[in-house]
Amino acid sequence: MVGYSVENGPEVRRVTRKSLAAFFIATALAALISCAGAPKGVMVSENRIPAPDKPIAPKTEKAPESEPVLAPSTVAPAPKMADSKAKDGVRASSTDTKSGAEEMFTEGADSSLAAGGTAPAPSPPRSAPSQSGLKAGYSDDNDQFNYFVKFLDQYKTVPHYELAIDERIAVKVVDSAGRPVANVEVGVSAGGKVVARGKTYPDGIFYLYPLELGAPQAKGYSLVAKSGGISAAVEIARSGPRTVTVALASPRVVPSPLPVDVLFILDTTGSMGEEIERLRSTIEIISANITALKPKPSLRFGMVLYRDQGDEYDTKVVPFTSDLGKFQKALDEVGADGGGDEPEDLQAALHDAVAKMKWNADGIRLGFIVTDASPHLDYGQEATYAASVREAKAKGIKFFSIGAGGLPLEGEYPLRQIAQYTQGKYIFLTYGEKGEAAGGKEGSVSHHTGSNFATDKLEAIVIKFVRDDIARQSDKPIEADDAYSDARKIESETREDTLSKLFTQALQDLSDYSSLRLAPESKLAVMPLAVAQGSGEETPKEGAADGASAQAEYFGSQLSLAASRSKLFTIVERGNLQAILGELELQLSGLADEGNADKAGKLLGADFLLTGTVFRASGRYELFLKLLRVETAEVLAATKARLDLKLGL
Repeated sequence: MVGYSVENGPEVRRVTRKSLAAFFIATALAALISCAGAPKGVMVSENRIPAPDKPIAPKTEKAPESEPVLAPSTVAPAPKMADSKAKDGVRASSTDTKSGAEEMFTEGADSSLAAGGTAPAPSPPRSAPSQSGLKAGYSDDNDQFNYFVKFLDQYKTVPHYELAIDERIAVKVVDSAGRPVANVEVGVSAGGKVVARGKTYPDGIFYLYPLELGAPQAKGYSLVAKSGGISAAVEIARSGPRTVTVALASPRVVPSPLPVDVLFILDTTGSMGEEIERLRSTIEIISANITALKPKPSLRFGMVLYRDQGDEYDTKVVPFTSDLGKFQKALDEVGADGGGDEPEDLQAALHDAVAKMKWNADGIRLGFIVTDASPHLDYGQEATYAASVREAKAKGIKFFSIGAGGLPLEGEYPLRQIAQYTQGKYIFLTYGEKGEAAGGKEGSVSHHTGSNFATDKLEAIVIKFVRDDIARQSDKPIEADDAYSDARKIESETREDTLSKLFTQALQDLSDYSSLRLAPESKLAVMPLAVAQGSGEETPKEGAADGASAQAEYFGSQLSLAASRSKLFTIVERGNLQAILGELELQLSGLADEGNADKAGKLLGADFLLTGTVFRASGRYELFLKLLRVETAEVLAATKARLDLKLGL
């Protein structure tokens, strides 16, 4: 990979010669098209609600010239928007998502984009990776849902097909013991008409997108979940909680062995040689690690290879097999050749992956798309990527999309849509970069996931995501990555400056990870921080209660100050807060209880509350912050901050 790093806000982006060439050529083509007028049949839709029986045409305006690519080279839980401003000393990085209803998952013929002009020059050969090798980081656009919606809006002029996910309700199906149940048949109706069918994923989740259901005026839905002859029904209000739990009256039954299908959808054009070779050399490692997991899986591998129309082949299908040797032989025959004109026929490959592969019916179904090129959207294909992912969601197939080698924004946008809609993750490959914030500047505040989690090797990422879904079928809880911000006292800045940066970062995290779409006009009330009454090292020593309360008041005032300066929310004045607390007869510790959110929020005239708890443990302060929705008293997002004791009073 030949390129250079540039800092844009707290996020580090990588620009390659290939993507720059593609960008300037795309700009020239857009200018030519603009001069000639829009081609017949092209539609630019500003309506976020797609008609159920008509395809949404891809957008035709060019992407913003100031942001030709979005290919982060580092990993963290909450990437920021491109227009966010860097603050001195802040270090951060990009993250760490038919029976009876076929018509709901099929699209008609698509309008075409303009064709013509000169093709981009072939990409230059990549330089050899450093010793750290080909590595992968990932973005979880389902966890950071509000961020993802903003991302889609900011770059909506990029050619794409519409998937109206702005409004989302998570339906979680659990068994009699509260464990997630996979492969539950879910049916959703509105006004007596079935508007969606699908299967739950291994975490028991089925996402409901009201704007996708063809009945945008509906105020609620009836949902029925069926598994093994057991069913449960629930009524869902669109104005209600963003997460609805449906409990089945019996224990879940996990097949033994557990069927696990892993499909690789590979772009096999000339620039993809390194990624293909990496997969070839590590497939035994991937297989050995997966087959050693519990519950014991019955593992099958398959492939869909693709290039472009007019190449040696458009797509090739390699059926699923449990014979590793047979699969390796097929993988050995895969070569990287052709291409050079940037877009490739990913849509045909995705259609084959969903319609032609014989997936298992009662296990885990995962696909990994690997490409460094944007998809052709100008072939007039009926099987658009939007249609394919709707069908994949109905069948419980999860796609992880992997962007390699300076993938341009025109490729990243649809790849992230594909992954998010099917509850997968968008993965970006790096080529030897070091550290969580490679190219960034170390300062007083940094962002971490677990123990300063950084990018990992491609095969380790694949193993991790397969392992996570298998573990959800066991009785052993999954150890989640522990995301937090860390602040330490340094001589070059005041205590208040460091705390301002810390709480600004925390507010951004809460916004990014909100399960409900937020807007700057959303009214937020910042409540006083409570002092935790813990155990062990967290128990305040005798005579220390007043000191702990003083620290909580000080941190709370700094948090309120950061919130007042933020443009993420509209802050509600707290002048009458003490009177409200007295009226509710609440102690500060009670404010951390979401059960009081509706009472306090309504009296304050707020849509959302920011509450928090302060601990002192292991030689530092720890703050746990929650964003609460007043209307439903639910937690929309949470984050944690660790502070050097020197940052206190």
